[in-house]
Amino acid sequence: MITAEIITIGTEIVLGQIVDTNTPYIAQNLSEKGIRVQFQTSVGDDKELLKSALKIARDRANLIITTGGLGPTANDMTREAVSEFFDIPLVQDKDAFVRIQKYFGGQHRNVPDAQTKQTMIPEGALAIHNDNGTATGFVCRIRDIEIICLPGVPREMKAMLDKCLEAYATQNKLVEGCTLTRNMHTFGISEPEVESQIKEYADKECSTKVMTLVHDGIVTINILATAKTRESAIKLLDRIEQDIRKELGNAVFGVGDETLEYTVATLLKKYHKTIAVAESCTGGLVSDKLTNIPGISEYFMEGVVAYSNKAKIEILGVSEEFIRKYGAVSPQVARAMAEGVKKRASANIGVGITGIAGPTGATKEKPVGLVYIAVVVDNDVEVKECRFKGSRIDIKTFSANTALNMVRLLLLQTK
Repeated sequence: MITAEIITIGTEIVLGQIVDTNTPYIAQNLSEKGIRVQFQTSVGDDKELLKSALKIARDRANLIITTGGLGPTANDMTREAVSEFFDIPLVQDKDAFVRIQKYFGGQHRNVPDAQTKQTMIPEGALAIHNDNGTATGFVCRIRDIEIICLPGVPREMKAMLDKCLEAYATQNKLVEGCTLTRNMHTFGISEPEVESQIKEYADKECSTKVMTLVHDGIVTINILATAKTRESAIKLLDRIEQDIRKELGNAVFGVGDETLEYTVATLLKKYHKTIAVAESCTGGLVSDKLTNIPGISEYFMEGVVAYSNKAKIEILGVSEEFIRKYGAVSPQVARAMAEGVKKRASANIGVGITGIAGPTGATKEKPVGLVYIAVVVDNDVEVKECRFKGSRIDIKTFSANTALNMVRLLLLQTK
């Protein structure tokens, strides 16, 4: 089995100033080729630190892939670090130099020294030419270790990785298998409940691995399936997904990139329903999520942020008596908001959300995190009392996702 380590290079990544999207892409592509990714390392723009990372990687992986540090600036020192660590001199790749000449306007134009640097690769290495930029990548083999160095710009890296992995797979006759992953998303069921219901299944096959992850109230089930071929791995994933759906039922709302709002939009289209939303504590977050979906204008009629009591009364027609008697944060007001916006927009579905996102505004009877959500579908009404924990942003997010899930479940009951 070929084992791999991915090294991402860039101080901005180490400091958390940007999110590393290269590593997941590389890892997924390696797994699909039957290469086991065992380690991921991030290192700043420092030659000695990178050489240290290379030393560690050399001792525990057959394949090392680096991304970043191949540009024209002084901070870009990947080629120098590889050259010094493996004691291989840098030489100019002639094809890379011709390419960079053309990039700067033709063979008779002077290429800046900083740009010429990007044409240098370790002696004996194979250049990976960049069709989307100027940084030249390279592949070199040192005894039983192969190292692939790619630029950090995602668009450039992806094209170059795809190109060299095909050659690598052919050269090394990778026939040991393919590992694919699939994410299934659930809502309204806790992570321990999910784990208890899938544990027996997850433990019964060594060719699969099932893990869970919680974010924004959503429990994601990550499934890894290993088989001899891609087609066999897909069939295995399909079977696992079917089994988990049988166990969890309507708690499963999507797969892969499918979000709650995407699922709701799909159901609105399927059942020819329109929706309007009245929000207080969520400040328009539900409307924002829904309007991220292309084509939603056919089904999303309007969103109202009725933050003040005055807005609830004047825009949505909420009874002033209701607010005085029950308070703005109450099931009665949530329902009145949903009914008011539904009537105002002449929609099939109305959603009303009112609550206390905090950190101020709470009372002993009504603590931070208390949220009432009402959904009216035609003549059916559901009002839910929620008590969320976390920051103000957390409470808003949990509230918006819960409202979308309520709409989803009610639509699934549509005949």
